[in-house]
Amino acid sequence: MYCKKIFLAKERKVFMNTFIIEDSKDFQHNAVRPVVIICPGGGYHYLSDREATPIALQYVAAGFHAIVLHYGVNEFAVMPGPLKDLADAVSYVRRHSKEWHIDPDKVYVSGFSAGAHVAASLGVFWNNALQLPDYADCPELIRPNGMILGYPVLDLASSSSHFDIGTTPDMKITDISYDMIHPNMPLDQIFAMDKREKRYFVDFEAAMNAYIFGGPYTKENEKFYSLQNQVSIDTPPTFIWHTAQDNLILSANAIKFVTALEKFHIPYELHIFSEGGHGLALGTKMTARDDSQIVEAVQPWMDLAIAWLHRQEK
Repeated sequence: MYCKKIFLAKERKVFMNTFIIEDSKDFQHNAVRPVVIICPGGGYHYLSDREATPIALQYVAAGFHAIVLHYGVNEFAVMPGPLKDLADAVSYVRRHSKEWHIDPDKVYVSGFSAGAHVAASLGVFWNNALQLPDYADCPELIRPNGMILGYPVLDLASSSSHFDIGTTPDMKITDISYDMIHPNMPLDQIFAMDKREKRYFVDFEAAMNAYIFGGPYTKENEKFYSLQNQVSIDTPPTFIWHTAQDNLILSANAIKFVTALEKFHIPYELHIFSEGGHGLALGTKMTARDDSQIVEAVQPWMDLAIAWLHRQEK
């Protein structure tokens, strides 16, 4: 296997980890394989290891090349930066397709949570010259052939605005410790006082969106990067899975997006599992931070996604 760290933009700390199945005379000699480019989640604040290599290895075991993209986060998360990072990754892969035995017509993008927002952004903006001016003359070079989205952020107004992080009534807003406090975002826009409980909750919608926009944003900003509003006849086929119990990134994200896909007759497959919270990755012990992330009900999603990919080859 060809495993290499390839920098796409060192100044943005953007790189790919490749998992390329090398050609062998012992089996499937000269086989040309599809590739899945994976964007881990992390609220545009960090990248989850649980949604990176363990996912890539599942695709490799099924006969796909896989690549994990470390796109821009934190100060590099402002759109369209991460969108361009993924476009550059797809371009790089297609330009090296012959060398790596990749089928250039079977380049799929995948993402989880905020990473799914990156993946789906390329799905809807790949031929938008204003968003991706570097590819205005060659948009087909970066067009995904399909998307696999796990518990995706798609509608920027469909994340939790009342996320409980265990604050107490005696806590002042300046005393709250929370990872996702964007330096340009006022605290009173990240933490909302619940008048009934007399304590603060996180407006996760505002906290995450602050990274996408570099601080405070308008409803017009939010609407533009709410990707159900950007679906068109050029959006690629899509596989989506979510859980009904996700109280951070609501399943309405998936429902609104496939409703838009239906409008344009774009093929899709949607699975909303009855159990499980946010950020489950494989839903197995392998990717679980604790026992709550081992959820048998969602574990079939990978097999379902691989079966869907195989059907795209026909």
